[in-house]
Amino acid sequence: MQQLDALDRGVLSAVLILIIALIGVVVRGDRAGVLIARVAPHDVSVTAVLRLTFSEPMDAPSVEARLHLSPETDVRLAWNGTTLSIAPSRAWLPEVRYTLHLDSGARSQNGRLLLAPFKYEFTPRSPRVIYLAPAFSADSAQATNLWLVAPEQPFVTRQLTRSSLNIEAFQPSPDGNSIAYAQPREGGTAELYVLDVAGGESRRVTNCAAVQARCTAPDWSPDGARLIYERTELDPALDPFDRDVPRAWLLNLRDLATAPLLNDTTRLGGTPKWSPDGLRIAAYDRNLGAIAIYELSTGARKLIETLDDVGDYVFHPHDGRFVYAQLVQVAGRFSSALEMVNLDDPSSGIRRISGEGSAVEDRQPRWTPDGSCLIFTRRILDGSGALSAQLYQLDMARETLVPILQDENYFHGAISLDPSGRYLLMQRVAVNTAQPVPSIWILELESGKLWQVAENGFLPRWLP
Repeated sequence: MQQLDALDRGVLSAVLILIIALIGVVVRGDRAGVLIARVAPHDVSVTAVLRLTFSEPMDAPSVEARLHLSPETDVRLAWNGTTLSIAPSRAWLPEVRYTLHLDSGARSQNGRLLLAPFKYEFTPRSPRVIYLAPAFSADSAQATNLWLVAPEQPFVTRQLTRSSLNIEAFQPSPDGNSIAYAQPREGGTAELYVLDVAGGESRRVTNCAAVQARCTAPDWSPDGARLIYERTELDPALDPFDRDVPRAWLLNLRDLATAPLLNDTTRLGGTPKWSPDGLRIAAYDRNLGAIAIYELSTGARKLIETLDDVGDYVFHPHDGRFVYAQLVQVAGRFSSALEMVNLDDPSSGIRRISGEGSAVEDRQPRWTPDGSCLIFTRRILDGSGALSAQLYQLDMARETLVPILQDENYFHGAISLDPSGRYLLMQRVAVNTAQPVPSIWILELESGKLWQVAENGFLPRWLP
């Protein structure tokens, strides 16, 4: 009997201790706190979006009020469930040591707190250059492949692909970690592949050859999750109306599901391009003789008439302005000028911004990253200047045009700006040689420094 009493007392003591502990938890709160479960990426490009994933849904204002960067940087914040995305308003500066701070006290939706401050340090890598090579080869069996070079190490090149057939159109992903490219196949078909730059492995993401189609001209969505591309049906069994004309198709890279951008097969779509905000897609419709711009949320279409079908058009990086090449006739000869429309304000109409009344050929418009200027190539056709394409910059606010690179011995093209807007990448071809061979060059806009980084290459692109 005495043993039973002792057991009862022990059980009662344990129960009392548990009750006291529970009361303590209620009074003091959950001391475990919120955790940051994941930080990505670890290899940061100058365009990378940082992502903080919390252990539970957070009270967004309490997090954002405690978040800051050193050096101070303007960023855009967005939430997706428990993950906070941090995107730079302009590109991160390469080789600068950044520190992301999140002070303690950030609160979850359940009231738990981030108990300790969080710090994440990262140094964005410098952008690199990718291009196609060789442009010319004595060995006819040597195929054109993708190559990489760092601007600070000219001519130290690395071959990225080893295809036996010439690679053609390609585009780097927004974060610089992948490259989408078109690989021709026998019979005129072509497939799309995505190359992992760090690992060196390529994976096929379309099945176009099996259905006798040619898939090319890939362009990435700003979030890197989808591709828009040009697909041409080659199957002779199809209706002639459906063959040998380009249409725009969408590809989801998560599950490789693909489908036409439009259900109406009478609408064509060559050289499709995504707007920087991901809300619009532009493509050239040969049936209509116009650039068709589609609002993805509504399906609404805006047509911009032009007979120039080579894809010389570009969205503004921050607003609705859209610039494109327009065929014009000056002094009895055909040429091209640049025109602009504001997609956010259709009532503003079309504005000619270059080539007014002049026998010039203006092409390849490129916005500077801040959207303040346009850089483009110009050929002067009336004998008063360079017939080879030279480089000009148009200040949109001041409406002033200045030459930025003039050398009549070279034809300039395939231009693009790095994410910081400091460097202009280009292809140059010497015009006074027996066998013109393109090479890859970089111009520092502020200083005017010009240097070559690769030879016998063409169609360069920045890899962030």
